[in-house]
Amino acid sequence: MNTSHTSTVDVVISTYRRGAAIDATIASLRQSTHPHFTLWVLDQSEDDRTEACVQSHAAADQRIRYLRRPVRGISATRNAGAALGHAPYILFTNDDCVLDPNWITSLVDELRHEQIWLAFGAVYPGSQPTNTDELVLGTCTGVRRVFRHNRFNLAFGHGHNMGARREAFERLGGFDELIGAGAPLGSWEERDLGYRALKAGGWIVFTPNAIAYHHHRQNWQGVRRSYRAYGIGAGAVAGKYLRCGDLGGLVLFGEWLFSQGLRQIASGIFKWRRRDKVLLGFDQLYYPFVGLSKGWRYPINRTLSCYILPEQLADPSQRGVTP
Repeated sequence: MNTSHTSTVDVVISTYRRGAAIDATIASLRQSTHPHFTLWVLDQSEDDRTEACVQSHAAADQRIRYLRRPVRGISATRNAGAALGHAPYILFTNDDCVLDPNWITSLVDELRHEQIWLAFGAVYPGSQPTNTDELVLGTCTGVRRVFRHNRFNLAFGHGHNMGARREAFERLGGFDELIGAGAPLGSWEERDLGYRALKAGGWIVFTPNAIAYHHHRQNWQGVRRSYRAYGIGAGAVAGKYLRCGDLGGLVLFGEWLFSQGLRQIASGIFKWRRRDKVLLGFDQLYYPFVGLSKGWRYPINRTLSCYILPEQLADPSQRGVTP
């Protein structure tokens, strides 16, 4: 008997100002071939449009749960959603994705193996892609891959389509709440979690069988904002590792400057022949230093290699904290 079809699963979606756009995401989840899940939708919006949409689904399906949360960013909200449930597996997606009916089963098939702490799936554009879409999203497809031992190989996938074993997620301390969309230190949250998992001895799997369709589109101005956020996050993450005594932070920082800065400039000149693409590369030679500087303002929990908010310092559970 395949236990992945009978295992209980918590699915967490953090949403902010999406209105009724989340309807397609929830509708796709309700068509899942895996019936035993609870969907936790945590809404940081100031208006009631998303609530009305989600509550209409909740009225028809007891597996759907809705909660309002203060605006703190995607990582804090995902951690809060994960803490609401008790299932052995936690899956994460975004409010602009449509999930394949076998999405849950495909991720759980991987996560039921104890050595696999995190699993990522394929992300396809939800509409005909433009060059701009491809720059931001990429298309995580191909063959199944296992990532282990090498903590610098972080090409395992995207937070639009990921899952974790609860015991491993809790051991790692979840997402760093100062990293991620809406947080003060930029994006990089899934890579940071993956780095910490690999360093602790966990395995990560990419499976092409878990499919999400991403419907978010951006113009060049939006692309540049996204890249800036990732540049800031790369610097902030590298800085915290260094402050924890992990020289791998230097490796990540240098690799980012080269691959996302210098290589992108060269690609913009010789391949794309676009000024916008060249500017993206120059941004990545600057914003990692911004993230490095901004991160220095926050204390760190050295045990978890995570930033912490100053108001959390009074919590006795915050062991290993260093300014």
